[in-house]
Amino acid sequence: MSVTSKLDENELEMLRRVVALYIRTGHPVSSRVVKRFYRLSMSTANIRKILHGLEEKGFLYKPHISAGRVPSDLGYRAYVDGISKGVIGDRELLERIRLRLGQDWLDIKDLMARTSQLLSELTAYMGLIMGIFEPDATIESIRIFQLEGPLGLVVVNLSPGMERKVYIELGKRYRDEVIHGAELMINERIAGHSLTEAPEILTLFLREHEGEENEIVKVLAAEAEYLFDWGYDLKFYFKGMEQQIGLPEYKNTRILQNLIRIMGERSLMLDVMRHRLPHDELVTIGRENELEELSDFSIVTRRFVTGECSGLLGVLGPMRMSYSRVLYILDGMAEELHRVKIKG
Repeated sequence: MSVTSKLDENELEMLRRVVALYIRTGHPVSSRVVKRFYRLSMSTANIRKILHGLEEKGFLYKPHISAGRVPSDLGYRAYVDGISKGVIGDRELLERIRLRLGQDWLDIKDLMARTSQLLSELTAYMGLIMGIFEPDATIESIRIFQLEGPLGLVVVNLSPGMERKVYIELGKRYRDEVIHGAELMINERIAGHSLTEAPEILTLFLREHEGEENEIVKVLAAEAEYLFDWGYDLKFYFKGMEQQIGLPEYKNTRILQNLIRIMGERSLMLDVMRHRLPHDELVTIGRENELEELSDFSIVTRRFVTGECSGLLGVLGPMRMSYSRVLYILDGMAEELHRVKIKG
C-alpha cells in the first residue's frame, strides 16, 4: 500500500509544496510562507488546518513549538514517490556529463574515481560508485617490492588497466635477487590466468618448490583472499566539505560525527552498496537505511553497465536533498557510462 493512500488530493498537493519549499530554503515552513510563496487563494487558516492534519498523520512535524513544519521521513518518502522522472530537461547538465566522461579511458579505476568526483561536483553531496568486476578477469603481472624492514608491497595488475596494491608482512629482509626470483617464478605460472585460478596455482607452487622464494610465495598465498577477490571496488568523493558543514543539518554534532565516520569507513559504505545491487534504482530515506549511522541521511543509487564492469552509481546526502536533480544526474551518468570504452 502506498504511503500516500491515507491522504486526499489537497493534502498530497500541500505536502509536496511544503517538502519542495523546505528542500529549497532549509527553513521550517509555515502556513503564511506557503500562501505567499505559491500565491494561493486559499486562506491561511485553511492551509494551517491541512498542515495540522499532515502533522497528525506523521508526514510533517514541528522542530520547535513556535516554528513552522518540516518533513518527516514519511513526508520525504511521499514526495519522492511522486517525482516525475525526466522533468528537469537540463541539456547543459547532460552535455557537461558527456564532456567529462565521454572519452576513451585507459584505466577503469581512473574512470570510477573521476565519476565519483563528478557526481559530487554536480550534486554537492557525496558521490559514490561501486564497480562489480568479473572474477575471471585476466592477471597480467604481479610485482613484489620490499619496503622498510619486513614490510612488502604486492601490486597485482589485471587487464584492462586495473591494479590493486596490498601491503604485506614478509617476516624478514630478503636479498633483492630472491625477491626478483620469486616474482619471476610466480609470473611464469600466474600471468594469463584468471583471478579464480590464482590461489590454486600458488598452492601448487608451494608443493613443488623449496627455498627462500617459497617463503615469499607462502606469504602471498596467505593473502590470496584479498589479493585475488576483486568482486567489488568502491570509490567515493566529497567535494566542498566546508560548504557541506555549513548546511543546517550538520549543525547537529551527532549528524556531523556520523558523516565523518561514514567517510572514514570504506567497508561500511561498500557493504551498504552491495545490499542495494538487486535494485536498478533505489532511494532510501532516513530510518529506511538499516544502519543507525545513516538514519539522518538519504542514499540514491542507480545501476550502470560499461564494457568492462557493471555496478552502482550513488549519492549520499542529508534528507533535505534535491531528489529530482539527483535522479536526473544519475540517469544521465548511467547512460554516458554505457557508451564509455576502455582502451586497455
